Amino acid sequence: MTDQVSQEALIEELERLRRRTAELETVVAEYQDNQMKLMRLATFPEQNPNLVIETNLEGQVTYLNPEAQNRFPDLAQAGARHPILKGLKTIIARFHRSERDYFAREIDIGNAVFEQKVCYTSDGSLTFIRIYAHDVTARRRAEAAIQKLAKRVVAAQEEERQRISRELHDEAGQALTALKIGLELIQGEITADDAVQGSLDEIIALADQTRDRIRQLARGLRPPALDTLGLSLTLEDFCRTFARQTQLAIEYHSTAAPKLSDAQNICLYRCLQEALTNVARHAGAGKVAVKLWCDETAVHLSVVDDGVGFEMEISAASPNRSPGLGLLGMRERLELLGGGLEIQSRPAQGTRITAHLPLESVAGR
Repeated sequence: MTDQVSQEALIEELERLRRRTAELETVVAEYQDNQMKLMRLATFPEQNPNLVIETNLEGQVTYLNPEAQNRFPDLAQAGARHPILKGLKTIIARFHRSERDYFAREIDIGNAVFEQKVCYTSDGSLTFIRIYAHDVTARRRAEAAIQKLAKRVVAAQEEERQRISRELHDEAGQALTALKIGLELIQGEITADDAVQGSLDEIIALADQTRDRIRQLARGLRPPALDTLGLSLTLEDFCRTFARQTQLAIEYHSTAAPKLSDAQNICLYRCLQEALTNVARHAGAGKVAVKLWCDETAVHLSVVDDGVGFEMEISAASPNRSPGLGLLGMRERLELLGGGLEIQSRPAQGTRITAHLPLESVAGR
C-alpha cells in the first residue's frame, strides 16, 4: 500500500514538473520573441522614414515597417498582388537564377510613384526579400511641370524663329529685290562715267549678296520646305547646301519615314544643323554620312564622320574642351520629346552621333 502511494505521488510530481517545464518554455519563447521585437525596434528598417517591406521567397509579406503599415494597411493581406509589389515574383525568379543580388526600379501605382530597391537578403540561415520604397511623386510631378514648361519655351522659340524667318524672307528680301531693280533702272537711265557705273555695279552686287545671305538666314531659322516637302527632303537639301558651303563630302540616305509632328521635324532638323556644324568646326573630316530611318517604335537620325574623333571620358568631364559644344542642347531637345542622343567617338576614328525619337503613337502623345 505504501509503495502504491509512493508511485502515485511520483507520477503526480512528474506531471507537475512537466507542466512547470511547459510554462517555463512558454516564458522563454515569449522572452525570446520580445527580445526579437526589441531588436527589430532598434533596427534601421523599423526607424526608416521610407517604406521597408520584407517577403519570403514565395512573395508572401513577412514584415512591414511602421511607415509601410500606415501607408498600405492592406499590403500584408494582398501580398504580391498589391500594386506596389507588381512584378516581384519575376524578380524573385531572377534572384533564383543568380542574375543579380538587387534590382532598382520605379513603380507607378496610379496615385503615387515609388523608387524601389529590391534586395536578396540573408540573416543567418534565413533568406528573404527586402524592399526599400521611397515616394518620389512630388519630384516626378515637379519634373513633369518643368518639362512641360521647357516644351512651351522651345515651342515659343520656334514660333519666334518662324516669324522672324517670314519677315526676313518676305519683307527684307523683297525690299532688297526692289532696291536692286531700282538701282538697275537708274543705271540704265543715267549717263555717267565708268567710275559711277562701277560703283553702281558694286552696290547692285552687294544688294544681291545681302539678299542671298538673308534668304540663307531665313531658311536656317525655319526652312519652309519642312511644311511643304517634309522632313527627309528638307534634310537632304540642307546636306546638299551645307556640303557646297563647306566643301565637305556629305552622303545622305533615307528610308521611308512616318509622318511626324512639327515638333519632331524641327527637333531632328536642329540636330542635323548642330551635328554638321560641329563636324565642320571641330572634326577635320573629309566625308560625312547622314542617315534617316525608322523602326516600329522610333525614328532615328545618325551623322557619322571620318574626322579626328575625341576621347569620350575627357569630353564628358570637360564639355567645354570637347568638339561638340552643342551636344547638350541636342540632348535636351530630344529628351523633351521622350527621345535620346547616343555619341560614339574615339581619337583618330571619327564620331557617330545618333538621335532617337519615339513615334508619337508609341510615346502616347
